[in-house]
Amino acid sequence: MKLQPVPGSPEHAQWSRLVRMKRFATGLLLLLGAVFIAAYLSEPAYPWLGYVRAFTEAAMIGGLADWFAVTALFRHPLGLPVPHTAIIPRQKDAIGESLARFVRDNFLVREALEPRLASLDFAGRAGVWLRQPANAHKITGSASAFAAWFLQTVDNAALRGFLRENLRLTLQQVRITPLLSGILELLTRGRHHEELIDSFVRAARVQLDEHKHLIRERIETQTPWWMPDFVDEKMYDKIVAELERLLDNIGADSGHAARRQFDEGIAQFIEAMKSDPKLIERGQAFKREVLEHPSMQHYLAELWNEISGFVVRGAGDPESPMRRRIEAGVVDFGKALERNAEMRQQINRWLSDATLYVVRNYSQEISDVISDTVKSWDARATSHRVELQVGRDLQFIRINGTLVGGLVGLLLYTSVNVFL
Repeated sequence: MKLQPVPGSPEHAQWSRLVRMKRFATGLLLLLGAVFIAAYLSEPAYPWLGYVRAFTEAAMIGGLADWFAVTALFRHPLGLPVPHTAIIPRQKDAIGESLARFVRDNFLVREALEPRLASLDFAGRAGVWLRQPANAHKITGSASAFAAWFLQTVDNAALRGFLRENLRLTLQQVRITPLLSGILELLTRGRHHEELIDSFVRAARVQLDEHKHLIRERIETQTPWWMPDFVDEKMYDKIVAELERLLDNIGADSGHAARRQFDEGIAQFIEAMKSDPKLIERGQAFKREVLEHPSMQHYLAELWNEISGFVVRGAGDPESPMRRRIEAGVVDFGKALERNAEMRQQINRWLSDATLYVVRNYSQEISDVISDTVKSWDARATSHRVELQVGRDLQFIRINGTLVGGLVGLLLYTSVNVFL
């Protein structure tokens, strides 16, 4: 069965050019054969035709030899199983392995890649490309289409259950108390917790102002019936004044004893969350209870539905605010890359390091793709692919062999007749 490409395909154009060159080379050989016969038969009457016969005879020999050599690369000449023919089909796997080694040893090496990577300003080119609104629109559209497809795929109940269960198992492995202690340490190191104290003091002051009457009522109900009202009033004034003074002092004095006690308590709590087994276990138990509570499960499911629905709707509408904001962000990022040479250099350095890391650690796996792919090809199909690529040029070997052979034969025939 002939492996003829589909009409209209690039391979079909290559195949057509190859067939034309084969016909030309074969036609030249047949023409020389006809001239040889005519010269051979007419030579007794016209001795000078001996030169023509010598040329055509040697040309046919050279042409046939080169036809055999070229054909033997791809198949058995005339279908005869001559040894060391059909080289490409027989040696396909070895050729694939040799090609893979060649690529690995000459291309997937630091010495070959590093100069090339150093000359590529990928970040700069990306910045120029991304700042174009049309390109930003294109990349946003592709990303939106992928996001919509992904979320709609994940919306499958079985897949969503699988992802949810894996997320739950992952979160179960997280120790919550060290995480919280790290957050608290970050807050206290930057004195951000002082804002919490200030907010608490302000809130307490507001509550005191709004609920002074409750203090008065409490004093009136708790003191004896015979206590004069002016005593209750003085007691009320004293308590309220002391509370107001305490809150005002705490709010105004960053070194107040209450603040120091709060700092010490926070520090002790942070240390306990790191090292106290009982507190750590209580944190884990609380986390499990929260994760497994039906209300939390329902809330997360509803939150997922709302977020995914919003993203899918926004992704499907080119004029949606979400897509317009993303497009504007892409354009701004491209402009920032153009302006910031330091950022470009850093990104280029990251990409170069990442590429060299992959090559250094996975060059064998990358080259294996070549050898494994060639091994998976059908032998005849492989031979056909190679012949499509180089077969047309190989026909010139046949033509040149025919002409050079003829000239050598003519030279020998002339030398014999002239000098001997």
